[in-house]
Amino acid sequence: MIEPTISLALGGGGARGIAHLGVLRALEEAEIRPSLLVGTSMGAVIGAMYAYYRKTADVEKNIEALVNSDFMRITGLDGYAAPSNSIEKKGLDYVFSRLRKNMQLTRVFTRSGTIPSEALLQAMEHLIDDVNIEDLAIPFCAVATDLAAGKPVLFTSGPVRVAMAASATIPGVFSPLEYQDMQLIDGAASYLTPTPPARQMSDAPVIAVDVSKSLELPFTDRGYGVYCRSSDIAMTNYNTLLVGQADMVIRPDVALVSWADFHRYQELIDMGYAACQEAMPEITAIVKKGRSPLRRWWQRWRNTFNAND
Repeated sequence: MIEPTISLALGGGGARGIAHLGVLRALEEAEIRPSLLVGTSMGAVIGAMYAYYRKTADVEKNIEALVNSDFMRITGLDGYAAPSNSIEKKGLDYVFSRLRKNMQLTRVFTRSGTIPSEALLQAMEHLIDDVNIEDLAIPFCAVATDLAAGKPVLFTSGPVRVAMAASATIPGVFSPLEYQDMQLIDGAASYLTPTPPARQMSDAPVIAVDVSKSLELPFTDRGYGVYCRSSDIAMTNYNTLLVGQADMVIRPDVALVSWADFHRYQELIDMGYAACQEAMPEITAIVKKGRSPLRRWWQRWRNTFNAND
C-alpha cells in the first residue's frame, strides 16, 4: 500500500459533488488513502461519510437511500433541476415557474429559505451515526459560513451531522442553520473548493476536486438572470484562485450538470471515477513526492508564511 500522504479538498456543487465518491473509489482501488479530508457543501457530506465508513460502497449505499428518500420527495429538492433535455441555465425559467406553481416564490423573498434547515439536519441522520468529528477514522474538516460575521467556520470537532448540514445549507433553498449563536450557511460562500484550509491543516500535498459549474452555459439576460450570471462569474473567478493553491486539481466532467440533478447520482459517481483514473499517474507521482523530507519542510514553511500573511 502507498503511504497515505495526500490531503483532499472536496469542493461544493450540489449534486455535482456526488462525483467525489467516484474519485474516492478510484483512490480506494489504488490503495491510496487520504490523510486529511476537507469538504465544502456536498464535498463535506461525502467526505464525512467516507471518513466514518472508510468504504465507498457503504457511502454509495447511503447516498442512494437519500436520493430515494422521503426527504427528497417531501422537499421536492430534486425538482429544482432543469428538464433533462435542457442545460442548467436554460432551466432558470423552469425553476421559477416551478416555484410559482407551488406558491413558494414569495418565500424566496420573504423568508430565509424555502426549506427549514432542520429538515436537512434530519436528513443527515439517515447518512451517518451520531458521532463527533474527532472520532472519525480519517481527520476531517467541514467548511461552513457565518452569515452575520461573513467569515468561514471550520468544523474540526463536534457533532458531525451538524457540520455536514451547516456546510450544505444552500442559501435561499434552506434557511440558515442556527448553531452556537451563529447563523450558518453553505461553505461555498467562503471556499467553493476548500484548498486553503487543507493547506493550513496538513503538510501533505493537496489534491483539489473541482465540481463547479461552467461559465460556457447560456444564461437568461433578464433581471434576476443577469444577477445570477454576475454571481456565477465572481464565484468562478474566486474559485480559480482557490484551486490554484492545490498541488493538483481533478475536474470531473460535471460542469453541465445541474446542482439539483440528484437522480443522476450513479452517472456522477462514474464521472468522478473516470476523472481520477485518468489522473492516477500524476496522483501517484505526487504521493511519492510528498514523502520527501525536503518537500515536507517546504510545505511547513509555506503554511507558516501563509498563516502570518
